[in-house]
Amino acid sequence: MFKFIIKTAVAAAFVVVPAVEATASTAVVKPSASYQGQWWTHPLGCEYSRAGRPGETMWFLIVNTRKKGCPAYIAGKTWGGVYRAEGSKM
Repeated sequence: MFKFIIKTAVAAAFVVVPAVEATASTAVVKPSASYQGQWWTHPLGCEYSRAGRPGETMWFLIVNTRKKGCPAYIAGKTWGGVYRAEGSKM
């Protein structure tokens, strides 16, 4: 009986932990829609520059400020869903 309880607890831990990690990693950190500046600093310390076609807002990583975990770009308002919410992470 004791072995069954241990096996069940271990199996539950493997099921619960990935679900929590997936939820945390899906949140996209980006400037508020009302932010008007040219540059923005991510909470991890990476800096981004505003760019994009007229009516579109994209934030691109300033390469020499990159740190582990920062996306290559962050999509704000875009045309036609061409971009994902964020680019690949460094």
